[in-house]
Order: sequence, then structure tokens, then C-alpha cells
Amino acid sequence: MSNQKFANDFVKFQISEILAYRQSALHWNKNLFEERFTQTFEKALDSYDSIFNQTGVIIHSREGLDKYLHKIREEFEEFKNISLKGSQSASKREALTSHKLEYLVDGLKATFSIENYLGGIYYLTPDEIIFENNIYIIQESKNTSTASLPKLPDIQDGLFKLILFSNLDSLILNGQKVLFFTKLKLTGNNVVGSIVFPDASPEELEYFLEVNIKNFNTNQKIIIKKLALEARNNQRLKIEVSRNF
Repeated sequence: MSNQKFANDFVKFQISEILAYRQSALHWNKNLFEERFTQTFEKALDSYDSIFNQTGVIIHSREGLDKYLHKIREEFEEFKNISLKGSQSASKREALTSHKLEYLVDGLKATFSIENYLGGIYYLTPDEIIFENNIYIIQESKNTSTASLPKLPDIQDGLFKLILFSNLDSLILNGQKVLFFTKLKLTGNNVVGSIVFPDASPEELEYFLEVNIKNFNTNQKIIIKKLALEARNNQRLKIEVSRNF
């Protein structure tokens, strides 16, 4: 028996920190790895050396464990570099691709590099970028050629991407902050007129549904009403429903 014990004060300190922590688990793990992992690992190795010297208990080679620590550091940095390069390459490929079902008639493709508060960078490509009245519109477009409204999973996909873009703290182009908002454009067959949320009033929404009473089924009407609510609750998001010409 080596009578190994945890360092109680350190364990209690870690637990109290976790209980008081107000940021994400990702942030906690990243800070722990970058700021304390090496120090903690090396303390453990020192303790194992001490146990060996005092008791003669055979442990793994210190040289081998030091190499293991060095490998972890290298592979962690390499993983981040590989992920970053892959994200950037995929974004560039997407920027050069126009899909027929996106119904691109409004703007151009562009690549965004989005940096989070942890310093991670992600490369993403929305369907379109439109410049109107000194404001950049980040647009996702969903079209259907067989119905009046795209399918719910397609709508959800567009919303998911735009919720990310709409929560950007700022948008910088050539070193300068620019004004922007996001827009989901939904196009389908035989739609009469068009409507944009949250600009449209409740009365305009009811009128739009009334003139399209033969085009939208009950579920589609519910989806459109929920989209109106989504746009009202997100100041940087607009949603357009219109016909594909």
C-alpha cells in the first residue's frame, strides 16, 4: 500500500469553483486544460517519484510520462489546426456553389469567419449576402418546387443558421463595423403576394393567409404564425414568405 490520498484542499477548491462557475462547460474544460492540466500532471509525476523513493513501489517511467504529456499538448494544437483548416476549406467550397433549390436571385455568396469568446474561429457560408440602404442582409433561402411552403426540417435548418448569425456581437468588413440583419426567405408554388415578418401587422398576416387559403394547409398556416412570432422575438431576424417565380 502506498497510502495515496487526494489533496483535499485542492479538491474542495475545484468543487467550489465549479459550483460558482457561470460560463459553459466547454469554457471550463478549455481553461482547465490550458491553465492547469500541465501543472497538475507534473505534480502527480512528482508525487509518484516521491512514493517510489519512500516505498520502492514500481511506477511507470517518468521519461515515458513526460513524453505522453508532450504528445497530448502537440495533438491538442494539431487537432485545433486540422479542424480550423477543414472548416475554412468547406466554407470556401460552399461559397463557390449555387444550389438550384436555394433559388438564389437576390444576392451573392460570402464567407464569414466567426470568432467566439474562447478564441475559436469557425468559417461559415450563408446562402446570400445582400446590400441595401447601407445595411448588409445575411440571407438563408429555402425553396420548394412542389408545394407552397418548404418542409419544416428545411425551415428549421435555415432558422438554426440565422439564429447564429443574428446573435453576432458585430459584423466587420475590411476592418470596419457594418450594420446588418438576417433574413430567412421561403419560396414556394402558387403563393399569392408576399409577407415579411416582423414588419407585417397581425391584420396583414390574416389577410395573407386568407388570400392563400387554398395554398396553405392547416399545418403550414401554424408554421407561418410561429415564424411571425419568432421574428418578433428576434430583433435582427426577418422572415419572408413569397412565391418562386
